[in-house]
Amino acid sequence: MTHKKHICTYFDYNFLPRGLALFHSIKRFHNEFDFYVLTFDDKTFDYLKGLNEANLKLISFQEYNDYFQTSIDRFEDNKQYYFSATSNICLYILEQNPEIDLLLYLDADVFVFNSLDVLYKEVGAASIAYCSHRFTPIYRILSKNHGRYNVGVNFFRNDETSIKCLKDWQYDCTNWYKGIPGYHLKYFSDQIFLDGWESKYNGVKIIENIGVDTAPWNIANYCFRNIDGKFHVNDAPLVIYHFSYLKKIENNKWNANTIYYFGSVKNVLQDIYLSYITKVESYGIDSNKYATINLKFSWMKRFFYRVMGLYLNEIIEIK
Repeated sequence: MTHKKHICTYFDYNFLPRGLALFHSIKRFHNEFDFYVLTFDDKTFDYLKGLNEANLKLISFQEYNDYFQTSIDRFEDNKQYYFSATSNICLYILEQNPEIDLLLYLDADVFVFNSLDVLYKEVGAASIAYCSHRFTPIYRILSKNHGRYNVGVNFFRNDETSIKCLKDWQYDCTNWYKGIPGYHLKYFSDQIFLDGWESKYNGVKIIENIGVDTAPWNIANYCFRNIDGKFHVNDAPLVIYHFSYLKKIENNKWNANTIYYFGSVKNVLQDIYLSYITKVESYGIDSNKYATINLKFSWMKRFFYRVMGLYLNEIIEIK
């Protein structure tokens, strides 16, 4: 596949090294692509502008807020405000660039390990495509309702169906308030709304490739392998890994926060994390901060996870 790819994300300066890692991971496999970035502060905008990368298409937060008449004030924290931007930024890009046929949204903390062509081939002519969490069975039982799907990898075609979906999603996010009837969480998260899309819209594709949006919440389902120098999930090439909740805890140590999902970072999976962390660190930008995990446990669950920590590893040490 040689047609130009249009990919978007958003991040602030705290996530800048991860956003840079994502950009360069795409560039490793593809030359023909535009990477749209909604920058949530001037520092990030100025840094990216200074790179003079032809593939980078920057959108300032002032431009974004003016266009949608939105602000952080109605949300409890930055993270919830950022979550509300997913539908907006996709809608903005498609409205401002009618020549774009298909837009791929990626969370800023994902990393591309292989060509995206296999993913585009699977999506085919679908109007909308996204991934299931693929939770491990035990986490599915113990977790609160986080929805069936993850927002980390989403496709939207520039057609009537997809635009309606984005506008409906935007409406859901804009009109959310704490305690709203029928909403399963106490905090805002845009991915809950994806649960009804299959029945509401035509042309919806659930991405089945287990090498796409592989993440802490599903790693316990799989065996990770290095075959001929390439990472694999079972027998499928690893295409996109979602490094959600990864946090630097010391100068040479990172916590993958995988015990919550009964996942252990070892062997080949540890090599996957090491390759990503090495790339993130290579930019020389402080990456200690990250969006905190929204998990609150009872004393029984805290005790259970503490015991699990005796058997599962989530610490990655850089030597």
